[in-house]
Amino acid sequence: MAGAGMRDIKRRIKSVNSTRQITKAMELVSSAKIVRAREKMDTYRPYFSSVAQVVGEVLSGGEIKSDYVEGAREIKKTLYIVVSGDRGLCGGYNSNVYKAFNAILDGKETDTDSVIIPIGSKSVEYFTKRDYEIREAYPGIAETISYDAAKKIADDVLEMYDNKEIDEVYLVYTQFISMISQQSCVARLLPMAPAETEKNVEALAEGEDAKAALTEVKVFEPNQEEFFDLFVPQYVESMIYGGIVEGFASEQAARRTAMENASDNAKEMIDQLTLFYNRARQAAITQEITEIVSGADALQ
Repeated sequence: MAGAGMRDIKRRIKSVNSTRQITKAMELVSSAKIVRAREKMDTYRPYFSSVAQVVGEVLSGGEIKSDYVEGAREIKKTLYIVVSGDRGLCGGYNSNVYKAFNAILDGKETDTDSVIIPIGSKSVEYFTKRDYEIREAYPGIAETISYDAAKKIADDVLEMYDNKEIDEVYLVYTQFISMISQQSCVARLLPMAPAETEKNVEALAEGEDAKAALTEVKVFEPNQEEFFDLFVPQYVESMIYGGIVEGFASEQAARRTAMENASDNAKEMIDQLTLFYNRARQAAITQEITEIVSGADALQ
């Protein structure tokens, strides 16, 4: 019986060790990917800050007559751009995105029809299973996302908005704060309001200068509305691109943390199983010695 128990423990140690090797490898892969993701963040943030400054300055310059401004039309149909991961094993990253999405629906004062643009394989899977109306699905694009790809998504969104197929646009994504901290965020892209824009800038813009620009009053020539309508598409593009890049970085950080914890737990389990194995081995040796001594005594 002792031998059988030792064999079971040995198999368990081997199995846990194999799992630990996988989690350790996934941790290293995520660490490498997050470096590239942060480089992208450092590249896009100055551009986003510049675009956000212009939009914020126009909004703060007085009343604007534009279809992109809050109150210009009745909200009947809402588009949600939901950015999640392409894979699992990243802690609560994906589930927190869906919680943020459901919180929008629960917090709405009036019911509106919904259409979804899911970005990420897990997001596509989630909304397909729940029979939401999906405009276009984008699985597996986050790791290699380019600004041109984000612009195509934004062009589709703006075309729907201009054609009055939708009346409101939300972006649900995860903001990368640090390697151990990521925050699910909801940004209303359209229609725009000063308070909403300021919140989005605070989440994604670089430095205090971009935020301070929101409170500056400027004079625009020849027409304030023309400036606004020119920069709104660029603002939407940069928000979508930024949300995807931030989301990918957050996914990798969450996966790295989850795999690091899993590797640590596996090591702890291996240490504990090794202790059990040594105790069982010692008990088996003691039993064998006792049987030998007892047999020798019986022959005397």
